[in-house]
Amino acid sequence: MTAYMLAVNHPERVLSVATLGVPFLVPGPAGVQFDLLPKGFYALRWAEPGRAEADFGRFDVKTVVRKIYILFCRSKLQVAGDDEEIMDLVDPLAPLPPWFTEDDLGVYATLYENSGFGFGIASSLHGSERAEIERNLI
Repeated sequence: MTAYMLAVNHPERVLSVATLGVPFLVPGPAGVQFDLLPKGFYALRWAEPGRAEADFGRFDVKTVVRKIYILFCRSKLQVAGDDEEIMDLVDPLAPLPPWFTEDDLGVYATLYENSGFGFGIASSLHGSERAEIERNLI
């Protein structure tokens, strides 16, 4: 979303924007038609303030990074049932994607141990927090 907003607000500085799996959405509540998303969809769950943090907080950083890479490499939607959280959708024995090595996982885990997940969660999912971050970045 931040890349899109940079391109919209400063077209003279951006030649193009390419993303995978992240559609352009108008900032604010009108940007996402939540009624079209299935109940339990990760974006709905994690848009609730504190929900993603609580879901991630049940695991160490390396496990969270592993689960995210496994989960979001699938072709099916990430939809949790009423009695589960998004991180519960990943089988703990599932292998990493073939292009993501244990060494890669270690590097990413170390980076997130130092920075935390807060910025990524706020900048991608929490609408009002995301808008404030984007205003400060742009």
